[in-house]
Amino acid sequence: MLLALDTGVRETGWAVFQDGQVVESGVAGLKSRRKVEPKVRISHLIASLSELADRWQPQAVAFSQPSGINWEVPALDLLVSSLAGWSSERGLKQHSYTAQEVRAAIAEPPNVSRHQLGYAIMLILGLIGQGRSTHEWEAIAVGHFHLTRSGQAAA
Repeated sequence: MLLALDTGVRETGWAVFQDGQVVESGVAGLKSRRKVEPKVRISHLIASLSELADRWQPQAVAFSQPSGINWEVPALDLLVSSLAGWSSERGLKQHSYTAQEVRAAIAEPPNVSRHQLGYAIMLILGLIGQGRSTHEWEAIAVGHFHLTRSGQAAA
């Protein structure tokens, strides 16, 4: 069982894989129109991930490394260290990838938009027509990339 994440301070997409197939996906994050400090958002994310891990019992977590387009670096540093601590406390193997390496492996050209990546992963996994958020498609792409790279994807 693999938990794949499209990590972000505001929202994090997640997908659970079993035997190379997507079992479930969703988005974790605080739904708030007002400004919420990154520490509070990340604390909420870690609590949400703990609930997912309790439910699905993954053996590993694969995630895309967050980028600093909309957030200050300290928030991203806190996110990365919190994820590392969370996975370590749970005894989960942690695998992280850049968005560029995931996109390059799944779509051409490697600098495709998030929507184009979502469409490419829909085609690859035969999931055309399924309604999921962009964050979910990104998490699914990360999980598929990890499983393909490690030779664990179902044939």
